[in-house]
Amino acid sequence: MRVQYRRPPSLLALRAFEVAARRLSFTDAARELHVSQAAISRHVRALEKEMGRDLFRRLHRAVELTAAGKTLARELAAAFGQISRAVEAVRGAAARHLRLSIEPAFAARWLVPRLGRFSLLHPDIELELETSDELRVLGRDADIAIRYLSTGARPPHGRSRLLLTTEGVPIVAAVRPRPTTWRRDDAVLGHRLLHDDDGREWRRWFATAKLEGFERAKHLYFSDYSLAIAAALRGQGVALGTPPFIAAELKSGRLARIGTTRIRFGDYFLLEATDRATAAIRGAFVRWIEGEL
Repeated sequence: MRVQYRRPPSLLALRAFEVAARRLSFTDAARELHVSQAAISRHVRALEKEMGRDLFRRLHRAVELTAAGKTLARELAAAFGQISRAVEAVRGAAARHLRLSIEPAFAARWLVPRLGRFSLLHPDIELELETSDELRVLGRDADIAIRYLSTGARPPHGRSRLLLTTEGVPIVAAVRPRPTTWRRDDAVLGHRLLHDDDGREWRRWFATAKLEGFERAKHLYFSDYSLAIAAALRGQGVALGTPPFIAAELKSGRLARIGTTRIRFGDYFLLEATDRATAAIRGAFVRWIEGEL
């Protein structure tokens, strides 16, 4: 009896599906794989046609996996992870390559300016840095992740350690001579309020300072902390700054504090994978970052 050979699906289609399933977004999958969204959609459609069943349910501005899609996504994630580990083992590079997934503000305002010092200490360690607020699967997508949790949030599970507790203080572009009124909290009322959230942190600051005027103030909202700081540097208003993230600007006099009230923001945690292959370089990075902090 002759057994009919069935050609396996395209590896590109499988990879496109696996990333789209992991992110539940064709747009994010396209960004990760550096292709167009149309290409991701085309690969997924071709795979569904070959499988003879739907792998995604297309909703309004969202997608979700079908039962068949969940099964395939789970198996492919394990398979691609095994392929990656096999390739790195043969290369002999796994022990010298460290994948970092870092919260954007921490990466831009604290980590990146200091990475040169790590490279000088460990020139043989190659870093791959991704900025993201989403928690990656440690060991599969990243070796180390640094994430921000607001005050009162439940600490992360797994192998983690507290890196930094942050506070917010009002800061503006410095001028000379510096007005004596800036020593008082109510000096913020003369400036536009710059936000990198929906306004809740400034509301907390006003409540802590026992100050009225939040509703009457002018506001400017950003989706990113670094943009709010950039706007403050250009004299566009007053922002709630995190001192460790703006230390250079405060020291140089480009930014100045207003008032005395500060509020607690939240905590930064470092999370580690448990793979033995990267244990030594993870340890080197953790020791370095704790020393810097």
